[in-house]
Amino acid sequence: MEKHEVTEMYEVRSVNSDKESDAIDLLAERPEQGSNFLAYANVVCVVAGTGTLGLPYALRLGGWIGVGILILSLIMSIYTAILLMKCLYYNGKYRLESYQEIGRHAFGKVGLIAVWFFHTSIVLGAPIMYLILSGTEIEGLAPNVGLDAKAWIWICAAIVAVPFVAMKTLKEVAVMSVFGALATVVLVIVAVRGSIIDMSNPALADVTHNNVVLANLPTTVASISICFGGNVVYMHVEEAMRYPKSWNRVVAAALGTCSILYLATAIPGYLAYGSVAESPILTNLPDDIATKIGTIVIIIHVILAAPILLTSFALEFERLIDVTVARRGVVMERVYRSIIRLAIVGVCGGIACTVPYFGDFLSLLGALGNCTLIFVLPILCYFKLIGWRHLKWYELVWCAIIVLIGIISAIIGSIDAIKALNLRFQTDAKH
Repeated sequence: MEKHEVTEMYEVRSVNSDKESDAIDLLAERPEQGSNFLAYANVVCVVAGTGTLGLPYALRLGGWIGVGILILSLIMSIYTAILLMKCLYYNGKYRLESYQEIGRHAFGKVGLIAVWFFHTSIVLGAPIMYLILSGTEIEGLAPNVGLDAKAWIWICAAIVAVPFVAMKTLKEVAVMSVFGALATVVLVIVAVRGSIIDMSNPALADVTHNNVVLANLPTTVASISICFGGNVVYMHVEEAMRYPKSWNRVVAAALGTCSILYLATAIPGYLAYGSVAESPILTNLPDDIATKIGTIVIIIHVILAAPILLTSFALEFERLIDVTVARRGVVMERVYRSIIRLAIVGVCGGIACTVPYFGDFLSLLGALGNCTLIFVLPILCYFKLIGWRHLKWYELVWCAIIVLIGIISAIIGSIDAIKALNLRFQTDAKH
């Protein structure tokens, strides 16, 4: 089979008609799986959320050019999501099981380790970020309860553990994503309302706005990239789709929806707060009942979204150590799986209590994991598994631009985020 003979959605052409039939059959309807809408909701729930809260701050770092970066990131993310899914079916004989498998088939053990490292940084890092956000926000909502942020983080971790341990696959967790997607819409409405109210606030009359801050552009790209960090679960979402041929439309619609929510939050937020915009934007919003409702909604959202990402990691880990009914038996499979998943939640809770800095952690996560997994690795794996000779010259230029943006943002963004975290720790140590 020639690498360059890849055409529409995963389909691999071959001079052998039987192989072509096999490739098409891989995308046949899966009656036992979920609908396109559930897949759409799954992507929206995982992708849209806490990243939305950091967008006005991202514009503060990079200036109004951040709006253009957001739109560019949307286009790049849709493109690489489609390439990544093509890699799953690259040989036309069988579907690969995970992002890690794509890395292994493309670059051997080095590719497997690289993808595993960056993949783990997201599927564990994002839930850690969620626990940080939920714990600190609940402490602000209930200051008189007598519990600090760390105690609330552990309580939230316990709540997350219930569906994570009880539900085995993403198909079972999928229904939670519908509520998570609705929660994000409510959050955006609250953020827009608060920003518009504060545009007439005399205390904010002196805030400034920049068009471009060149020195901060890599960090801005890294902060925005986390808003499109669904690559870590795309394989599992597509696996749970009844109509896998609809993937291109589903992912484009989902990411497009997320971008509308992002722009609705970022533009009014930066207009209102400019040089004093914070991450999360909830810190800036008027201290009224609507903001409290928004805070409650985002807490609900992250508690619903965390099990989806954690399930993605757990499925890979359990597959790695062969925790299956066939290997362990029905009872012991459940026991092993429960122990593993409780341990995963415990690790996430412990790290969340150690690094309680939402904004800087968000930037580090976006730079380290998302820039690599979203912009760099899908293209490198596609070139290796399928080839590049069939692409037009402008497609090759486009791919080069994406990879270059991803590498620069990952390196410089990570350095800046680590410096900021280090400064936070030193400041806290002095106090």
